[in-house]
This record gives sequence, structure tokens and C-alpha cells, in this order.
Amino acid sequence: MVSGFQALGVEAHDATNSVEALERLREIKKITNDPADQRTYAVVCVIDDVIRDVDQAEYAKVVEGALPAVVVLPGPNGASGVAVERLRALAQKAVGSSII
Repeated sequence: MVSGFQALGVEAHDATNSVEALERLREIKKITNDPADQRTYAVVCVIDDVIRDVDQAEYAKVVEGALPAVVVLPGPNGASGVAVERLRALAQKAVGSSII
């Protein structure tokens, strides 16, 4: 999956499980928030299969703030429901009620 994004010129960070995914997100967040670092990540795409088992409290800490925006995408085996659930939670937070 990562190589497909790399073919489009996107910088890819590989993670094969939820622990690695959370660590990569922390690294990207740290880089983005470091004014001395020239790199800034605006959008981070995460495959839902990898993020499914991440501790929700830890995930919330990592994705807090404007940048980078974390987008959960369906994996190669199809959607596991994580992406829709995250979208539902974001929509509910934005408008104050469940709309999805």
C-alpha cells in the first residue's frame, strides 16, 4: 500500500501494527510542530486496519490540533468501519449531534 503512494510522490512512513502507527503519528506531529524543522505535514493518511486497535485516548492526544490532519482510509481488504466511526465522531463534535 505504501509503495502506491510513493509512486505519486508522497512521503510514506510504514507501520504494520497499531503501536507502530501511533509512534509514526507522534513523530510526524513532533516534526510538524518543531519550528526549527523545515518539514511540515498537513495531511497524514492512515489505513484503518492499522489504526483499528490504537488506544483511543492516546490517538486523541496525537491527532489534537490543526496540523497534521489525520485521515483514516480503508485498507486493501476494504473498510473495517474505523474510518466511518472516526468521521461520525468528528461530525458529531463539529455540529453537536450525530448526522452520519
